[in-house]
Amino acid sequence: MNLFGERWLSRNADYYADPNASPHDLLSDATEWLQYARHTTRLLADLINEEEPLDHRHLSISLEGIAAMTAMGIRCAALAQGRLQWMELEKTMTSQPGEAHPPETPPSGGSAASDQA
Repeated sequence: MNLFGERWLSRNADYYADPNASPHDLLSDATEWLQYARHTTRLLADLINEEEPLDHRHLSISLEGIAAMTAMGIRCAALAQGRLQWMELEKTMTSQPGEAHPPETPPSGGSAASDQA
């Protein structure tokens, strides 16, 4: 919904992960975001089933919020997967003598996960 001349929520909502967060922490965050989206969806479904007239403006804003929470959960899960793959690569590289070692810091994640949502 265009409230202030732009879709603020969809343009400004993002997941910024702690660069030192473990894959476990990232997956916990993803679960939390997706649970928020799930419960908000259930609440909206209950409200829609009531007989009172529905404010379509508020409904569309709520649906955009659900989309943003889902996108953050997806991005968080994608970052966790990337960190797990990085850890596996790092483990493989350190177990083979004479091979070049990967850089010290894991990737912080690209925009591919947020583009999917």
